[in-house]
Amino acid sequence: MIEGIQLRRYQRDDVDAVYEAVIASRAELARWMPWCHADYSRGDAVWWVESRPAAWERNEEWSHLIVDGQGRLLGSCGIHRLDLRNGVGELGYWVRTSATGQGVATAATVQLCEWAFREQGLHRIEILAAVENHASQRVAVKAGGVREGILRQRLSLHGHRYDCTLDTILKPIH
Repeated sequence: MIEGIQLRRYQRDDVDAVYEAVIASRAELARWMPWCHADYSRGDAVWWVESRPAAWERNEEWSHLIVDGQGRLLGSCGIHRLDLRNGVGELGYWVRTSATGQGVATAATVQLCEWAFREQGLHRIEILAAVENHASQRVAVKAGGVREGILRQRLSLHGHRYDCTLDTILKPIH
């Protein structure tokens, strides 16, 4: 278990850390993350990091970096496909290979959901994962997600259609 997992917004000087984490983890990320491809470049990382503030301001995506207590980049998570009228968003995450299997994605998911419920007024957060992506499904369940079903051919990755699981985390009612 990695201690001190925190979420923070992207900053301009994160480009090199993001690029390094993606390159070090490309073999594992590429299967499930269409943006992670054989030609992924530092330019891709620059575009991503620099586009985060505007995406946030337009309520298109609330992207966060996942860091440890020493500030080392462990991965990224965010909420996208926002439907603010209905208080719904879709949560996604990735963790660098050297930090997988240590509860990083689960801790980040819990923190991000708590933040989105408290600060952004969401009521329902959806997590989609290809039925073959067992690691992401475990994260959803460990973070408190409830399986609602299988969505047929919902995901398109690298030119192929995949069925995916739909897990949801609802805002606690007090």
